[in-house]
Amino acid sequence: MWLLAIFASSLLIYGAVCGATLLEPSPHFHFVDMAESFLHGRLDTDTPRRAAGQKPLPGDPPGLQDAVNRQLKGSGWNDWASYRVLTLRGGERVKGVFPWKDVPGPRQHEFHTLDGRLMIIDVDRDLKVGCDPKQPWRKCDDVIYQVSFPPFPAVVMLPLAKIWHYRTNDVLVTIVFAALSVALTWLWLARLRRRELIGHDAADRLWITAFLGFGTAAFFVSAHASVWFTAMVIGMTLHLGYLLAAEGGERPLLAGLLLGLGVATRTPLLFAGLFLPLEVLWPDGRWLGGQGKAGIPAALKKLVLFALPLVLIGGVLAWFNWARWENPGEFGHLYLLEGTRGPTREHGLFSFAFLNHNLGTALLNMPQILPDPPFLLITRHGLGLLTSSPAFLALFAQHAPPRLGDDARRQALARHLMWSVAAVAVPGLFYQNDGWQQFSYRFAIDFLPPLLGVLALRVPTLSKKVKALIVLSVAIQLFGAITFGRAEQFYYD
Repeated sequence: MWLLAIFASSLLIYGAVCGATLLEPSPHFHFVDMAESFLHGRLDTDTPRRAAGQKPLPGDPPGLQDAVNRQLKGSGWNDWASYRVLTLRGGERVKGVFPWKDVPGPRQHEFHTLDGRLMIIDVDRDLKVGCDPKQPWRKCDDVIYQVSFPPFPAVVMLPLAKIWHYRTNDVLVTIVFAALSVALTWLWLARLRRRELIGHDAADRLWITAFLGFGTAAFFVSAHASVWFTAMVIGMTLHLGYLLAAEGGERPLLAGLLLGLGVATRTPLLFAGLFLPLEVLWPDGRWLGGQGKAGIPAALKKLVLFALPLVLIGGVLAWFNWARWENPGEFGHLYLLEGTRGPTREHGLFSFAFLNHNLGTALLNMPQILPDPPFLLITRHGLGLLTSSPAFLALFAQHAPPRLGDDARRQALARHLMWSVAAVAVPGLFYQNDGWQQFSYRFAIDFLPPLLGVLALRVPTLSKKVKALIVLSVAIQLFGAITFGRAEQFYYD
């Protein structure tokens, strides 16, 4: 009953904060577009060729033009990646991008092919003409569009897209997964309590559960469901399920399946794969739990079962990426704006050049306090984790050790979760995007489940001060959930 009540109440709260946006699909319909492509047996999409306000075409899926109008009302074709397909005068057909095409000078003719070659091509001089019989005067220059995200959220929406097509309500899908995450948090904490790894009673576990759902970036992200946020929410649900299955190495096959689907949703979750091997090989902080060589066969069996679904799903993802980008590790972000994004073309997707800025964004970004209305200004780079969810400050306080069962096992689990947090969080600090257009550091959602586990293990009792910090966290995130994207006077670039 507790589980159902928590799920239902969370769903109601998320729905209430969504407000009228819950009644229709979000403006950003990338995953529905990808699902429609799958339904038509293709991986690419022609949707970005559409213009706002044009009349629907014969054969259009229901709701397509309305979706295009919503998307283009507030932004362009953001996160539909693309590359060029050129046929040269000699007949060679090449695929790639001109990363410097908007920069005057010789570099604008640099053509970087999908297979890694650098060519110098002048489109006015070097292209063949007449590849299209309907337009024989036209140069052989085409553009292929792809949705630049891992595919599992689109797979989730496949049955809905089959029925409602571009009218699929992705907002409702998102808050269902958000509420499911809150319920899974409660389930996980209850299991830790049964195993005497935490001593929190039901009331305190409810406080911690509410903190995840409503005192972290999960709140504003869930309340503003759209493509980027939808993926994060689904990824959080799968991550929580993975931790439940992986703890103690008890269900390695299920853990591998859930983690594989998580990676097919949010690629940073690949690094969360560290958690299960740590649980299997050092369950109580000792190698194989002190069993020595006798424990190796059972551990190997668990690791193989864990790896099987990961390898299978990884193989499918590698094929998916190769078929779209001729690169098994590329989901398309390198080709946003046809490869012309400044930070990406100068430094790549990951670089030390991004570390300093990303650290500030992730941890310490603070609002500006003003003497006049609106009195508060928040950067669109978002508030830092400690600013927007101050209850995590409890991790830095001294706490009396709990008087529970197996202290070695509890400490080992806390270490394994902390290593998982670091494994997921650190690579993101070198990423070319800090989460821009956010209320608080949204990439924290990728490592939020293990971080919450660390909090539950390291803070054995919820004092009045800790509860006050949770209330403050919920108040801050509620402000973000209500104002982000709606009350623009509180935000600046």
